[in-house]
Amino acid sequence: MGALTNLGINLNFLITQIIHFLILMWLLKKFVYTPVLNLLDERRRRIEEGLKAAELAREEAARQRAELEKQLEEERRQAQARIAEITRQADQLREQILAEARAEAERIIAAAREEAERERERILQEARKQVAELALVIAQKVVGETLDTQKQHQIIQKFLAGEL
Repeated sequence: MGALTNLGINLNFLITQIIHFLILMWLLKKFVYTPVLNLLDERRRRIEEGLKAAELAREEAARQRAELEKQLEEERRQAQARIAEITRQADQLREQILAEARAEAERIIAAAREEAERERERILQEARKQVAELALVIAQKVVGETLDTQKQHQIIQKFLAGEL
């Protein structure tokens, strides 16, 4: 003890200081260090949970995005199919309208031809009738006698029939 006293160290004071230091360490560990460590562990756990939740949310978002892209692709495919069907129907309708227009044009042309043929026949009949009447008039002048109307009609009918 003498050596410690020579150095200016009071042994009783030193032991009291060591005991106080150990008590202080124990109190700090019990009331400060352990709760702080618990608090840090809790914070680390919450951060890990948050990271896991963020990872799960990212995976869920990626899954939903893939699902939405798949759904969008399906909608796009259906829209293209509908467009193709509408285009096909429009082509069919166009072809049907064109066919009907061609048929109508052919019908109109056929009717016009028939009408022209009837008109031609009427004009030919009229011309034959006039030629026959002219021939009778000329024959009357050449022969010098007048034919009665019934005789004239018979001669005209024979002429028109091609018998004269």
